[in-house]
Amino acid sequence: MVAENRQDPIRAYIHQHFADQLVVTREQIEQLSWVLANPVVTPELSAQRLPASIHQEVPRALSRLYCLQLLRNGSNAAYKAFVAPQTDPGGLSESSFQQLAREIARLDAVSYEVLQATAILDAVTLSAQARKRAAKALGKPVPEDSTNFLSVSAPCAGEIYPLARSIISKHPQAARLFEIVYLPHSHLRHMMYNEGSLSMYTVLDTGIQNKSISRDDLNLWYDHWVVNIAGFRGHAEPAGSVYLTQNTWRSMNQLKLLLDRLFSEPKLNPMQVYLQKRGRWLHLNTLTRNPDEFIALASLGATARLFTPAEGRELYTSFKSLPENQQKQWIHHSRRQLTALATPSPTYGPAVYANAIAVAGLAQTVRRVLPVMLGVYQQAEQMRAAGQLAADVPLSFRELAREPMLGDILASHRQFTTAIDPDDGVAKLVTMDKP
Repeated sequence: MVAENRQDPIRAYIHQHFADQLVVTREQIEQLSWVLANPVVTPELSAQRLPASIHQEVPRALSRLYCLQLLRNGSNAAYKAFVAPQTDPGGLSESSFQQLAREIARLDAVSYEVLQATAILDAVTLSAQARKRAAKALGKPVPEDSTNFLSVSAPCAGEIYPLARSIISKHPQAARLFEIVYLPHSHLRHMMYNEGSLSMYTVLDTGIQNKSISRDDLNLWYDHWVVNIAGFRGHAEPAGSVYLTQNTWRSMNQLKLLLDRLFSEPKLNPMQVYLQKRGRWLHLNTLTRNPDEFIALASLGATARLFTPAEGRELYTSFKSLPENQQKQWIHHSRRQLTALATPSPTYGPAVYANAIAVAGLAQTVRRVLPVMLGVYQQAEQMRAAGQLAADVPLSFRELAREPMLGDILASHRQFTTAIDPDDGVAKLVTMDKP
């Protein structure tokens, strides 16, 4: 009875938003109920908040599950349901949807069942139950980053998550599949938005070269990220995919093509080739002849989720309005990223840019936000060199993506300094005194 009561808000939400269009099991709902008491929420599109009656990870999980089922269906009606929330121009084309649907259709039954489970498990990391069980199974403290949490807990998925245990008990081979979808330091959105260094690709590249990762493994890993990205903004509209637009598909697909090439081109630097492609989408090659500046602007454009030549021109003009020393700092930072650094990818940088652009526009965001980000990157390097910030703790911009800190950065009507918490890597504004 207690378990049923815990599931009631989720069942009510499903009834309200999906009616009978979503196939969901009792086990899936019970697993998802872990998240209801979780105080951790993402700052992505923080202005678009749901009523306090439901945790925003619930609609995101249900959106992922629903989008996966639409892709498995693959019909024209499924396509229309998938893109229904995409009201702006540039929605996902039907041909791109069909390409993704073909990828899902070729999965065997066990792989598909694992993907359905991950649509739910992605939501319950950092919940009290997940933390408690993971700490017991692993015998050590668990990461504060949700994706790292999943990677660390994946080898013990059957011990930690009842939904995973149910699948593994029926299909023992599923245990390895959970480890594949949650490969450590292999975050597709980080690659899409160029959040880290070349080390974002190291685990995949090493596995491909030593043959511990097959093409089928890479496809399953990618399919998980397709589903994750489809529901990324499910808290804004769960019945379909708000986020997986044509431009998002272009980014994902370009990366998948490059990762496939690693099987035959072991010396390929996928990050550099990807940024060259992103830069050409923005027509940056018509604006600068400096190859380092081109890559630096392409990196910034990827992080800010820019795709059009008009955005490329605005990006270039805004960047060139910065003091020369800040331009050089960003170019130096971007050049370092092309090597495999020993530190994990920073997190929530794209959320800072997305939230700032939504409020203040691209030009103001570049002029106000980029200098602050540069200062935080430099501060993190100094702290790591001094042994004050561990090499395995990712720098996090989570709090800078939220109000009121983001508002203060954009307005710049106050003076502030930044500080990084050495325990969790979270950067914050610590003084906001009027000048």
